[in-house]
Amino acid sequence: MSTISAEALGQYLSSRKPGIPTRNGLSTFLVGKSISSEYRFEVEELDFSFCLFSEDESLDEFIEGYRIKSTDDFEELGYKNIWIRYLNREADMEVTELEIEEMPINFRLHKMRTLVFCTAAHYYDEVYTHLTLPEDFIRYFFENQDKLQVAFSNRYKF
Repeated sequence: MSTISAEALGQYLSSRKPGIPTRNGLSTFLVGKSISSEYRFEVEELDFSFCLFSEDESLDEFIEGYRIKSTDDFEELGYKNIWIRYLNREADMEVTELEIEEMPINFRLHKMRTLVFCTAAHYYDEVYTHLTLPEDFIRYFFENQDKLQVAFSNRYKF
């Protein structure tokens, strides 16, 4: 079975409201000929929220990245699908400690390490391992609390 065409998917998405999640919770945003996607979840007992997201890409790249063959395949997209894209370096993880909502930290796999950054706080770090589980991201916050606090305190100085 061949994949759905970019035109057919574009027409289908145009008939939906932007950001309306699929049956499995993946939200998509179509702007012109570019599309982005996100999946949000929280670990409330630890006060962290997570957002897996893909940046703007063409409809063809979106179809190929998610291996969509029909609108039914599109409607089945969810956490597992975007998680695979994160592991394939096609999506990022944004983690927010709910106490400090103004400073979400982004994680991106790159070669044999994880890039950690926050543009709002002019923060950048590299971890020489792949952070892949929610526990890994939370551990990063706890192990680097001092560095993150300095970045948060200085975010308006630069």
